Amino acid sequence: MRKEFIPVKCITERDLPPVLRIFWKMAALMEFKIACLITALTCFCAMSPRLRFHYFFDGLMKWHHLLVHAIIIGQSGDGKSFSTDLLAMLMDPILKRDQAEEAKELEYAEKKKAKGDKCQEKPPVTVKICLNKVTKNKMVKRAHMMVRKYGSPLTFMLYTDELSSLIERRGSYGDLRDMAKQAYDYNSLTSTDTNCDASYNATVDINWCCVWNTTPSILFKYMDKDAIESGNVNRSVYMPLGDLLANSTTIKKEFNEEEMELIKQTQDKLMKETYAEDDSLMPLIDVDMEWLFAAEKRWCEYQVELVSKSGSYARNSFYKRCSVSAARLATMIYHLWGEDPSKQAKVKKVYFFLADYILKWQLALFGKKYEKNIVVIDNEGDQSFVSGNTLYDKMPKRFTRDQLEAKRKEMELVTEARKTLYVWLKKRLIVKVEGAETEMFEKNF
Repeated sequence: MRKEFIPVKCITERDLPPVLRIFWKMAALMEFKIACLITALTCFCAMSPRLRFHYFFDGLMKWHHLLVHAIIIGQSGDGKSFSTDLLAMLMDPILKRDQAEEAKELEYAEKKKAKGDKCQEKPPVTVKICLNKVTKNKMVKRAHMMVRKYGSPLTFMLYTDELSSLIERRGSYGDLRDMAKQAYDYNSLTSTDTNCDASYNATVDINWCCVWNTTPSILFKYMDKDAIESGNVNRSVYMPLGDLLANSTTIKKEFNEEEMELIKQTQDKLMKETYAEDDSLMPLIDVDMEWLFAAEKRWCEYQVELVSKSGSYARNSFYKRCSVSAARLATMIYHLWGEDPSKQAKVKKVYFFLADYILKWQLALFGKKYEKNIVVIDNEGDQSFVSGNTLYDKMPKRFTRDQLEAKRKEMELVTEARKTLYVWLKKRLIVKVEGAETEMFEKNF
């Protein structure tokens, strides 16, 4: 008999690599501890586009990259901005590269403005990773430049202090949601193809990690009915900071020399794994995660058991990508452990914890909305018009007009009873029973 699965209710700093303990200890409240941890992990994932691993469901047929979509949820003034400081510190090596690339673009723009049509220089092929305002055309162009320069896509880091500022342009959040679905998986192509000569037309793989701060109301505006049903919801990791009414929290924003040195060593390691000294890309790094297959499978099987008991379509839809996101975070954690096999038990524990955490908040925020709006298609389809299941077949040998009307409503048919009776009498499918006390009809077949 298989041992009963027992969910992991909590983790401690001892379950994490030393560099991640720094961020776990930034806050006292558990909600903030987890948010700090996942924010830091997301930054490290964005810095590691050359890492890839296998996930149990796909076996060895598909590679997963470390693409994590993280959303911090809190009211205005609740302290979401801690992520701004984390991103500025952890992404500093990438931001410096971005600034150098931006300088090239500005220099070219000034030359183009000064010389006009006489400017013979070609625009520079620049690569910027950290973006906080995007449109579909701009994103396609930026992603295509990565491929032009390096021959392979890299991972964007999308960040915003407030999700509202990212979607304030009318209709832009629709494009953002569409791209987000593609950006969650490697080798999922996005295209722009217009007749405008000024447009940048290309088909390219867009990948991103993101950390978005938002209030609940803006999140629900972004994740509307269509986004909930089409899978935007289950691609994201939600980190609610909780109800902080009359409850202050302190976030550590300064680190000692030892901590800063450890962070810098981690940054240098990840950057060297991505970029060679000549600014070409390093070879892909395959992180062996096959040892986690059994744990991933067991957690998913446990969710299927809960789906069977609860009948929840939301859980059935959400748990699959929750496991994928948790596996991506676990792969980053294992890599930060130096891929030390002796740490696999700790990583497995954190995987279980994160998978439950991600699913918990997906269900809490969007479970009821998903259940309310889902359209379930029966395997047998609508049998109302199939021989043996029609309205005529469902009626007894003799019936009244009221019985016919009741059955019509039960089968949710549009045609009124009087119209149905007229057609059936005309086609001689029924006859009117003479001499009956109440109006009665009898089927001929």
